[in-house]
Order: sequence, then C-alpha cells, then structure tokens
Amino acid sequence: MAKYREEFMINLHKIGENTTHNKDFFVDRPNGHPVYLLLLIKTPSLFLSGDEWQRIPADCAVIFRPGQTHCYRADNTDYTDCWLHFSSPHDILEKHFPYGTPIPLHDSEDFYQLFHLIYREYYRNSRHRNQTLHDLASALIARISDAHNIKEYPAIYYNLLQLREEIYRSPAKNWTVPAMAEKLNISTGYLQNIYPKYFGTTCLNEVIESRIQYACELLFSTHMPLSDISEECGYRNVEHFIRQFKSRMNMTPGSYRKSKEKS
Repeated sequence: MAKYREEFMINLHKIGENTTHNKDFFVDRPNGHPVYLLLLIKTPSLFLSGDEWQRIPADCAVIFRPGQTHCYRADNTDYTDCWLHFSSPHDILEKHFPYGTPIPLHDSEDFYQLFHLIYREYYRNSRHRNQTLHDLASALIARISDAHNIKEYPAIYYNLLQLREEIYRSPAKNWTVPAMAEKLNISTGYLQNIYPKYFGTTCLNEVIESRIQYACELLFSTHMPLSDISEECGYRNVEHFIRQFKSRMNMTPGSYRKSKEKS
C-alpha cells in the first residue's frame, strides 16, 4: 500500500450511514461546518437556493465547503442520507466544482456501497486505517466529480449499460442480437446502430470480448481442459473457441496458458 504523509491526507472526523429523520427534518446552518460536509441523499428533499426552495430527487450527492451556508429539509416524507465530515490540507476538487449543489447519481448503488466501505473502515483499528480511509474517500469524491461532469444521457444509454454489464457477468449465455434487442424492447436494427455510438464497438463484439477475457482468466487460474473452458465461455465447439481466441490474442489458448505459467 502506498504511504502518504499525514499532512497531505484527507482526514475523516465524523460519519453516519443511512441516518433517517421524519418529515419535519430541517437543517439551517448560515455559517456551515468548520470542515467539509459530504451528503449522499437517498430520499427526495428540498434545498434552499437563494430565496427559493428547489425540489431535489432521491439519490443525489452534495459537497459543502468549510463555512459554506447550507439549508435543506425533508420533502414531506422521511429523509435518509449518508453523511461525512472531513478535512483536507488542499483543494479536493477542481476549481469550478459546484459546491453546495445537489448532483444526481446514476448507478447510485455504487456510491452507497463505496460509502459503506468507508463507514466500516472508519470504526476499525487496522494498521493502514488512515491510508485506507484516504484512498476510499478520495475515490468517492472523484466519483461525485465524475457524476457532475458526465453529460446527461437518455434512458436508453442506461439500459444499454445494464446489458453490457450482464454480457460481462454472463459470457456463457447464448447472446444473440434478436435476444438482446428483445430484452431492451427495441428493434435489432436500432440496437446495432446505437450500441457502437456509446461503447465504440458492436454488441456482438462485446460478447466475444467478454468470452475471451473470461477464457484468459480460466487459462491462467485453473487447470481446466480447453473443452471445458470452451463450454464455460459459451462456445458450442472447441475448434470455434480456439479460432476466435487466436484471432483476438494472436496465440492459441494452449500457448497463452504456457506463457502465463512461465511468467
């Protein structure tokens, strides 16, 4: 693990996970906190912006600078958030980051899982606790920054992203363009046209890539025969598997396994 000098590390002061308040919950801090405040807000809420209340949807992140005014409340229902007080000897985000502005979180569960790791590590007494907390908090802050910088995508993008993740989770599945299009409730032509626009490759090339990646993992980490690996990766016959592997990796599966055994 990389070592950090204490004066350059993010320092966590207090943390709370899945803190829930009733519909009367109200926060008004004209002088803010003396340190940074990070919120992952799981429920709809209202934020005061100037003289107007803005309705904020569930699954948003907000980071307040030290001393920054903040005023927010529940939106006529229970309010739940994850919160973190921390300090840093340097600016944690780019110059134009919108401190105090709620940022919608796509794939919000990723953020909550990362926060949960921070929460668990905070209460541990491990040897590398401070370094681990610095790394995890830095990752969470970077993800929030990325969420701010990402352009708004239409709903179809997130459906395609889920499909892509499933392809890599289940390479052995009998993936076909018609089956994938049906899964998304779109036409095959539309799928073949739009998929490369977002991911730079066709959905069938994605299937092949997922299978070759998995095959490389099995060749490296197991002693399974090629016939079993072929089947595990979704190939109906081993000859097709060998041809496709060689086309992608410029060597046969057997040669790949031998090269990894030597390294």
